[in-house]
Amino acid sequence: MHSFIRKAIFCFSAVFALIFVSCADKENKDSTLFLNDTYSYLMCGADSDCADAESQAGHFQKLNDISYRNLEKIAGKNGAYMWIKSEFQIPENLKHKTLGYVIPYLHFAEKVWLNGTFLGGYGEFPPDLVSAQYAVHFYALPETVLNQTCTNTILIKVYVVGKGSLSGRTFISEVDKAKRFASDYSFFYSKVYMPFEGGLFCAFILFYILFVMQKKTKEYISFALLNLFTLFFMAYFFAQELPWFAGLGLSFLAFIKFGLCFCSSCIVFFASSVMIHFTKLEETKKQLAVRLVLFAAAVITTAVIPTYEGLMRICPFVIVLLLAQLSFGFYALVKALFKPELRNSALILLVCFSSTFITGTADVILRVICKTDVLPYLTLFGWQGTVIMFLYVLCVRYTRVFNRNEYLNEKLEQEVASQTIELSKAKDDLEHQMERAKTDLEMAAIVQQKFLPEIAKSFAGWDTAVCYEPVSSVSGDFYDYYMQGGKLTGVSLFDVSGHGIAASLITMLAKATVLRLYTDGCSQSESVSKILEKVNEVLIKEKGNVDNYLTGLLLKIGAFHKNGKCSIELANAGHPEPLLFSAETNSASFLRSADQSKQYGAIGIKGIDVSFPLISFDMKPGDILLLYTDGLVETMNASREQFGKERVTDLLVKNSGKTAREIIDVLLSELNRHTGSIAREDDVTLVVLKRERTEESKEEIEELDG
Repeated sequence: MHSFIRKAIFCFSAVFALIFVSCADKENKDSTLFLNDTYSYLMCGADSDCADAESQAGHFQKLNDISYRNLEKIAGKNGAYMWIKSEFQIPENLKHKTLGYVIPYLHFAEKVWLNGTFLGGYGEFPPDLVSAQYAVHFYALPETVLNQTCTNTILIKVYVVGKGSLSGRTFISEVDKAKRFASDYSFFYSKVYMPFEGGLFCAFILFYILFVMQKKTKEYISFALLNLFTLFFMAYFFAQELPWFAGLGLSFLAFIKFGLCFCSSCIVFFASSVMIHFTKLEETKKQLAVRLVLFAAAVITTAVIPTYEGLMRICPFVIVLLLAQLSFGFYALVKALFKPELRNSALILLVCFSSTFITGTADVILRVICKTDVLPYLTLFGWQGTVIMFLYVLCVRYTRVFNRNEYLNEKLEQEVASQTIELSKAKDDLEHQMERAKTDLEMAAIVQQKFLPEIAKSFAGWDTAVCYEPVSSVSGDFYDYYMQGGKLTGVSLFDVSGHGIAASLITMLAKATVLRLYTDGCSQSESVSKILEKVNEVLIKEKGNVDNYLTGLLLKIGAFHKNGKCSIELANAGHPEPLLFSAETNSASFLRSADQSKQYGAIGIKGIDVSFPLISFDMKPGDILLLYTDGLVETMNASREQFGKERVTDLLVKNSGKTAREIIDVLLSELNRHTGSIAREDDVTLVVLKRERTEESKEEIEELDG
């Protein structure tokens, strides 16, 4: 299996490498002298020069391994110098010509001598350490320096650090052919990435604009930043080819830390973010915090290392951090694949990244298993495929939106017409229902008003008046007079919680119940306090689970005495206290129980104890009793100020000389002036009982005296 992989990789490599080398060989194989089998090496110090290397010619050892990272295996990972020697004789067809020497890849930095003559070098030795990166190394071999008939010696002093390598397929050829090959191969191995920069920048701008327009699409900003940092990262592979690179004033170590270390950390972080955001999985704050810690650890670790050699030593640790970072993205991808509602997005993401995954795997196999360094990094090509796939997905999404808009534009008039018909029909149905509801409400109001006593009703010895003003057609307030032999024997006023139909139905149920129990109670000489307690028990049973409850007042009026006064019994079930005006003292006071602790509860609340203590008082001619619902005193104006009990008291005292009807008119007039244009929020019901002396009442008194 291992042999099969090697053969497959060799064929794959040939597709690229032989485009430039093999084709040239076929044209004139004899015009190229390959040096792969001629190399030997010798470890040395920083001060060693060409003369030292020549003097130790017998100590060189054969360099059998011509593959990726071959020099690193010899020199170690801490940085070391070595000499590499190649000896050759010039073939007949190359004699007496200026030749060119080509090294496709040599890392880290070197200086070259031919027969003791210095030819030049690539990169810089420490302390100003600089690498030639991935540029092809080309040296012209002057005819005057070459030995035409005997052996020539090439000595290369190399500083080896990190992934030190001397590539295979180094050769000597005529200078023009060698230079052309070096130029072509430099493009293939290094400059080929330059056109990708423009595409990455455009992708960054495009997806950034999309994110600005649609803030919720986090995958767009993640992908935009992923392309931005990939753009900077790729500059590492061809920066030395740019004429202005040296003018940046950036040390090689700083360039490596930013372009290679920092950008790779950013790339992995945003790649993981793209996977999470694209699959629409919600990232918890804890997961984000862990990812940020991993990112910070990788960045800070590489930032504080003072040397390139140190960076190489911590490389495995940083790779572990990056893999841990990437695992969050892979976890989101796998998790989404098992969720039916997210599976489609996960599959699209998997397809988009497939070219990067495949080429990344190929790079690992080529460099780790096959140990080749004569091919460019395929992952960078695969990433271009990923960018294209994302652009395709974007195009599909916006094509769908465009087609939908086109459909809406074409069908808009038809859909609007159809919707207009439907709305018109719904409007007619609604109006019909509202008309029926209005009719029903009007009928309910008529029934309720018929159910209540006449507002203009007179009784011997009493001047009475009633105000009944619901906020809607029907009301939750109700009142009643109780008579015996045409004489007024009692009055009630109740207020049902809530408004509308439900409250009005409870009023009719409650009114009948109060009338029945009041009549029965009077026949059995029960107090109004006892009668109200019975009303509470009966209504709780009769209204069932209906939530509405009642507050109210129940009065029993006694017969007239010699001095014209009459005794009255009152029971209050959680209702606003009635107001009694005394003509004798020309003052008004609210009627309340002597012991307020015994006054509690309302009517119709299941499971709640109630106590409605008896309140007894007398009324003489000229005295006035005002019963009212809370809609009178609690109505507010625009400043949220209530009409209030004090204002009602003052108005009653000032207008005590007027008739009951006039007193109600004054109260309503002042209430309307108080509220202004503000609509009332509660029903208002008033009952005024003014004690007056009439001929009929005199006769009644005389009968009582007799």
